[in-house]
Amino acid sequence: MSIGLGLGALTAGLLAASSFAPGVTATAGERTCWSIEPIELGLDGVWSYTYEVSWCAEGAEIVSVDPVVTYEVIAPVCRWVGSVEESVTKSEEGTRTAFNLSEFSCPGDIGAKGVTPWAIVTVHADGTYTVDATGIRP
Repeated sequence: MSIGLGLGALTAGLLAASSFAPGVTATAGERTCWSIEPIELGLDGVWSYTYEVSWCAEGAEIVSVDPVVTYEVIAPVCRWVGSVEESVTKSEEGTRTAFNLSEFSCPGDIGAKGVTPWAIVTVHADGTYTVDATGIRP
């Protein structure tokens, strides 16, 4: 997957499949919902970023995806800019991939250590998911 951010060099390569309800499968017409384990990124003593995705499926179809970003500015010289790019895309196989790129504004040396956390997560109608990549870039 190429998203034009040069993620290859920074990709954590974190590939984790998980489900909060192992062995539970939704039948047609029955809505079942899940959430990923929160993805937490940050610079110690400067800022923190948490990305979470919840989704629901009815049978084999994903019917909703709700990504949520929470943040904390710890160093008073920094500020939260916001989510600068985000998307939820559907694949031909019916999965959904949620992406978020956020930004903090920090001066000088702090900013050089990274101010744009990002995460990519793919969710499946059976309640499993994959953390495709995460990172922080300056």
